[in-house]
Amino acid sequence: MTHPFFQRHLQGPGGILELLPIAFPMFLSSMFDMLMMFVDRLYLSRVGVVHQAATMSGGITSWMLTSFFVGMVGYSSALIAQYYGANQKPFCVRMVRQSLLLAFLSYPLSLAAHWLLLRLHVFSLHSELEAALETKYYWYMGFGSLLSLLRFSFASFFTGIGKTRIILLANTVALLVNMSANWILIFGHFGCPALGLDGAAMGTLLASASMVSVLAFQFHRRRQEPQFQEKEHPLLDPEKFLKLLRYGLPQGVENFLCTFCFVFIVSSFHSYGDDVATATTIVFNWDGFSFHPLLGIQVGVTTLVAQALGRNDPALALRTAHSGFKVAILYAGCMILLFLTATHPLVAFFTPESTGLDYSQVRAYAHPMLKLAGVYLMTDAIMLISGGVLRGAGDTFWSMVLHLLSNLFLGGILLLMVHVLHFPPMKAWTFFVFAGMFSISPIFLRYKLGAWKNLRIIAPQEKKE
Repeated sequence: MTHPFFQRHLQGPGGILELLPIAFPMFLSSMFDMLMMFVDRLYLSRVGVVHQAATMSGGITSWMLTSFFVGMVGYSSALIAQYYGANQKPFCVRMVRQSLLLAFLSYPLSLAAHWLLLRLHVFSLHSELEAALETKYYWYMGFGSLLSLLRFSFASFFTGIGKTRIILLANTVALLVNMSANWILIFGHFGCPALGLDGAAMGTLLASASMVSVLAFQFHRRRQEPQFQEKEHPLLDPEKFLKLLRYGLPQGVENFLCTFCFVFIVSSFHSYGDDVATATTIVFNWDGFSFHPLLGIQVGVTTLVAQALGRNDPALALRTAHSGFKVAILYAGCMILLFLTATHPLVAFFTPESTGLDYSQVRAYAHPMLKLAGVYLMTDAIMLISGGVLRGAGDTFWSMVLHLLSNLFLGGILLLMVHVLHFPPMKAWTFFVFAGMFSISPIFLRYKLGAWKNLRIIAPQEKKE
């Protein structure tokens, strides 16, 4: 007889063992995503002190704009999951088509947004060298934003139907391309000139293109299966396109707000000078490396909650949410222990003495900052699972509103500490970290109130293809 512990936590529909086959490949995929950025900054740490900081701020500022459109396009995964759970599988393919259409329509808007933001002198508070490098990397990522949009369009199909190993395959190919291309282009091997930051950007875009190619090929194969065959193949399905906009727009705004808050955080600490900027980048490298796998767990929760509600089973959706919290909190606890016990080697990884560059002041800031970073990693775990449940249920409007309140609170605290009271870097970082513990209260309360269990995205008239 199975032990009651396993029955309660691991086994059965909505248990951890059902979540892990979806979440673990996305866990690894998200880690590989971060590892690609991690490798870029590791290589660039051998080029110059400012270069790795420039890729952080330039890249995340570009992503802030792209994330709005990615949020809209990527919400097709939750819609696909509900159609899949409701056994309306031909609509899964149709939703991908609507997502791809929205991606191509969004690209020129993304480029226009990049141009407009740069006109606001977004990097003006940074040193002249850092601002020049940031701007260059920002434009590389801006022009490559179409690859991100296409990637999330194709990936939404596989997350929605729970076949996330294909996404892991695509991420693995991209990681290999990224590591090899960046090594060749940044340092100048096999007859190529040493391109430094330009090489890092080019390698990243090559990796993104390889990922899109794998996902597109696999989608073409899977859509030929009988279960996904459509009677009609319209390029535009107005009803489903508008559904994607209705639920995806708040998700896009939420993505933008969260990324904007992060950009403001990065920019604020970069304003303290190059040493603090580099220390902050190192901390966010490790924080991002630990944070991104939580996104994989969130994807698994969103998918299974959406599928459960698609088949009108809120009790199953709730058990899935509980499993998500257990896995995420356990993982966050392990990463906190790592930050506290391996602080020095983690920082030393990005501050090599062999290059002849002086990283002593950078280390003095990075060591205590990294230890404190573990505090808000647990906060992130709770926030992501709560948000993933609401997303799967279609509660995107209130999720957007509550994230806005949280980001306004954090942004206001940071504005006061850094730009008004002019706190020293470590004091500002400490206040910021502990303020983050309170910022998740609205989103977690929304989850606990449980109104999301009564929401349904799919209307009765959609039951037949």
